[in-house]
Amino acid sequence: MKAGKNRILLCLLAAVLAASTGSTPVRAADGAPAVTQEESAEEEAPAARLSESREDVELTADQAEKMLVKTGSIEGFDVYTAGKAAEEKIWKAHGGKPDKKAELTDRQKEEKKAAEAEIKEMKRLGELVIVDRDTGLAAAAFSKSVKCEEGVRFISDGGRYLLTADKDSTRPLRLTEVVSTVDDPRLFRTSDGDTLELMSADFRDVLAVYKKDGTEDGKLVYRSPDAGFAWLSLSGREVIGTYRYAAENDRFRMLVDDRLANIGIENKETGYIWWSSPLRASRDSLATPLIVGELRSSAVLRYGIPEKRNNNNYLRSGSTDDCRVTVKDIKNGIRAEYDYYKAGISFPVEYTLEGDHLRASLKTDSIIESEPANTATEISLLGSFGAASQKEEGYFVIPDGCGALVRFNNGRVKDSTAYSQPVYGSDITAVPTSKGAVTEQIYLPVYGIVKEDNALLAVAAGGDSNARLSVRISGQSGSGYNLCGFTFVLRGTDTYYMSGKLSDKITVFENGSIRSGDIDMLYYPVTGRDIGYADLAERYRQYLSEDAGVSSRENSAPLHIALYGGALKKKPVFGVPVTMKQSVTSYSQAQKILSGLVGKGAEDMIVSYDNWNDDGIGCRVDTGSSPSGTLGGRDALDSLMDYADENGIELYPVSDSCVYLPGGGYSAFSGSAVRISGSYSRIVSYDRAYGIPDGFRKNMSLLSPEKFGEVLGKSGSSISAAGFGGICPGRLTSVLYGDYSKSPVSRDRAMELQCSSLESLDRELDILADTANAYAFPYVSCITGVPMTSSRFDIFDEDVP
Repeated sequence: MKAGKNRILLCLLAAVLAASTGSTPVRAADGAPAVTQEESAEEEAPAARLSESREDVELTADQAEKMLVKTGSIEGFDVYTAGKAAEEKIWKAHGGKPDKKAELTDRQKEEKKAAEAEIKEMKRLGELVIVDRDTGLAAAAFSKSVKCEEGVRFISDGGRYLLTADKDSTRPLRLTEVVSTVDDPRLFRTSDGDTLELMSADFRDVLAVYKKDGTEDGKLVYRSPDAGFAWLSLSGREVIGTYRYAAENDRFRMLVDDRLANIGIENKETGYIWWSSPLRASRDSLATPLIVGELRSSAVLRYGIPEKRNNNNYLRSGSTDDCRVTVKDIKNGIRAEYDYYKAGISFPVEYTLEGDHLRASLKTDSIIESEPANTATEISLLGSFGAASQKEEGYFVIPDGCGALVRFNNGRVKDSTAYSQPVYGSDITAVPTSKGAVTEQIYLPVYGIVKEDNALLAVAAGGDSNARLSVRISGQSGSGYNLCGFTFVLRGTDTYYMSGKLSDKITVFENGSIRSGDIDMLYYPVTGRDIGYADLAERYRQYLSEDAGVSSRENSAPLHIALYGGALKKKPVFGVPVTMKQSVTSYSQAQKILSGLVGKGAEDMIVSYDNWNDDGIGCRVDTGSSPSGTLGGRDALDSLMDYADENGIELYPVSDSCVYLPGGGYSAFSGSAVRISGSYSRIVSYDRAYGIPDGFRKNMSLLSPEKFGEVLGKSGSSISAAGFGGICPGRLTSVLYGDYSKSPVSRDRAMELQCSSLESLDRELDILADTANAYAFPYVSCITGVPMTSSRFDIFDEDVP
């Protein structure tokens, strides 16, 4: 008996404590469905890191009657108003408001003090208070209000209720309750649960009204008269999203969230939808509000403040505090205007449904920078496209070297920047002070996502010259999602060392307007049973042949032979070390090697001959075709060429002039590329033991991209005149860098110059590429040096064979 009394006392104590907080649980919608097994599964899921807002008001019905003025009732709540009328009511209850100069008795002083205390408490409550008639406790206080078409709309302090009243605020007209402040603080529901109202950011306007239309695929569905729809969880407590169809063709439909410009691509045959932002991102158990904002963003901007040497400022379109998004319909899609008002930077992006893919395009000349102190440096579009949750199985296909797979949730790394690499390699004008890790390069501006029977191929068709590819797995990404995507560099940065000290460094920004190319992303959904990376490779080959101008070659497996003619070597001359040309493989030796291979049955050979003339041996800009006397002279070279022709051997002399020593009309200054910091770019040799610059070896100059056409034009003409049928331009097909002198050449412009030079060469000579970036594919006849492995970063699970 005693134990039973104790339990009763504990229950009463708990009830008193709950009442003392003054916070009433949100009233369930009358029309909410009964709890099902699917709904209970929602509650069993890991708790979201974000939590619902609460209405923190301490007031009972008796106190409200005493201090406030009742204006009416609505949806089971009594509505009380504060303000002047309530203040007069309080004074009246305490004998009236005394005159300022009046002599007060002790009793009057006590009444005045009590009245002032109640008035102070009343003002703290705001403009309105609603009291739940069932519990006798205040449910919410309203301190903010806006004028609307119906009159005045009051917003509760916790953001959970909207109360619409007439223009005089004397009669309540409508009360709605937010579905979830975690998922969408602008979507409200009527008490019967049958209607949803989507509010504008300032709560003045109702943007859309959705009526309940049953359930579909485990979701509550609400539809608007204009074909828009809203999805809630079966419990009605979570907002999955509000969308409409913006475009449609025979195979796909394009879904759009008009407030955040998030996109969905629905396969009409299978019903599968690829989302640009994960549904229920705000319910993630790991993500902070900052990460949630990034997951929900269709565009993330990074900007720098040059005066402060600061380049670590990020703004996210998924956060209304960072960005205002305006969506307009265009042919086959939408145009989203992003206004990052805090930074004074804005730009439009067009999202269109084209045949079998989604296109996201941004013209860089449309980026407006209205704040002189800020400069846009990077943009990420649809960075969460295809994000995979911890429950999903699949992998990312990364074109690092031969290619690599990163399986979802592999838990291999914790570092948030475990993989972030530039497409087409680093800009080598910025020479590092120490030798970095030896890695393979990204030669293809693509990545892939495979999820069971669905896959997605993402292609950077524009802006690829300034793209970086990043991969983050769940946990490492700061959330429960696996992410992969491109970031596009708008302006480069460099490090300048003051006084030559490594510790005394500043960040230098690229000057002038944005020179990077227009951004053009293509997303190709691919569907099939047991689909895999081979299907994505096939789709990319189709893209190359149909859209990138790459023609297929006949299937063959030639034997590639690389020969090295000569090198510079120090030799003693009368006891003095002199750098002289040294033969490594002379013309006659090269012929002997090839003859031996032919004699052993080798056929269909492709031979590259590096350092075959004096310019090549001397590391000078190579524009001539005169044979080297060190290697045997004209007769020996003619004999080698004749032998190659007679035996069907393709002989490609190498003309590699990207890195050079002064001479032959090209100095270390006039034709050299310049770093962003303003200093001349010098390619250094590193000490093999310590990875620091080797002071005993000469630094070499880096040829400006502006000189590519001139140098390759001369090389091609002279090599063609010498009787060769092809040329190998060395590293020109696999390196990409800019020139940041007073006449700057961006990486994008450098890519155009490379393509133009290769196109001119291709008209008169076959081109052999020693590895090649994707933009060189249309011009080359054969590629050697194709990587056989990836860089084998810790995040990689396996290589693509």
